[in-house]
Amino acid sequence: MTRTCSASVPTFVSHSVPLPQCCPVSGNPLQGSKLTVCYMPDAIVFPVEDLAAYVAEYVGGRGEIRGMEEMVQELATRVRDVVGQPVRAFADLIIQPPFGGDQQTMRVSARSAA
Repeated sequence: MTRTCSASVPTFVSHSVPLPQCCPVSGNPLQGSKLTVCYMPDAIVFPVEDLAAYVAEYVGGRGEIRGMEEMVQELATRVRDVVGQPVRAFADLIIQPPFGGDQQTMRVSARSAA
C-alpha cells in the first residue's frame, strides 16, 4: 500500500526491524540484531509492513546475495526505489565468527543515492 506525506513539511523517517538468522551455515546474525532504514520522504513513505517482508526474503540467501553486507546494500536500494529519495540502511549485527573466536558486534551501513 502506498502511503504519502506532505512534501512541504521536512520529515525524517526511520524504520527498524529485528533481523532473523539469515545464513544457514553460520547461523548469523544472532538474536538481538536489527536493520534500520532511514530517509527524508519527498511524498512517498515506505510501507512499514514491507520492511520485515523484504528482510524475510534473505533468510537462507536471496539469489546471489549471501553476505550481510550485500543484503544491507540491496535493501537500501530497494527502499530507495520505492520512496524515490536517498536511503541509508544500517544493520547492527551480533555475530559468531564462522571459523571460531568470540562473539562480535558489527555495524554495516550503506547509502543508496536517488
